[in-house]
Amino acid sequence: MEYDAKQRYNELFPDDATKAKAFDEIAKQYYLCNFGTMQKADIDVLLFSLYIDQILAKTEQNMETYNDYTLSKYLGITQSRISTLKVKKELKYPYPGFDWRESFKRVLDKARYENGKIKIYISDKNLYLEIKNAIECNGGYIDVSLNPHLLQISPEYFINLVLAISDETVKETIIAKLNEKYQGTKTLEEELEEKPIGELIKNGVLNLTKDAICDLIESGIPVVGGIASKVLKTAFEKMEK
Repeated sequence: MEYDAKQRYNELFPDDATKAKAFDEIAKQYYLCNFGTMQKADIDVLLFSLYIDQILAKTEQNMETYNDYTLSKYLGITQSRISTLKVKKELKYPYPGFDWRESFKRVLDKARYENGKIKIYISDKNLYLEIKNAIECNGGYIDVSLNPHLLQISPEYFINLVLAISDETVKETIIAKLNEKYQGTKTLEEELEEKPIGELIKNGVLNLTKDAICDLIESGIPVVGGIASKVLKTAFEKMEK
């Protein structure tokens, strides 16, 4: 593939209107009694934000158009610097259309089970950080690897993550189904206030077979349930060997 930076620029800023809009954002940092007060690092973040927002507006569904490698080729900087700019950009100029749950659904089919962990390659650093936060907020943690884009989690935390991307109606449906089979001394709602559902399943508090867990996810979570169920079934089969 040929990476023509000038052609790409013309594709992203094809007319005077888009160029003028970008210039106005830059001008705000100079012509409002603030000339020269912006540091170069901040200018880089702004220019990067203007550039990548144009890409996201056109091809957000296709992550390959804005992965670190592709952007590094067009902008002539390292992939590590691209990754850093993405994080800074999202903090200062968050993209209004970014929904980490929807983005996670698009990479879920890449999930694999290996050496006791479910692994997912996530090219976008901001998506990686959002998923990491969701796992930690549900009482889990990720295993850090030498590859900064590789997310590694235990099966029980994967269950929590899949539930985290579901809306409240789906969660209520799943809890209702679990209540039908629940064998504990407390109500399921009381147990869930203390620990995430994945941990309850792992510790045997919820008396469910592994097949029942997979079937529950597959039937209860639209769109991603089938994919998540296949990943978990593979994990459970290998864990039993």
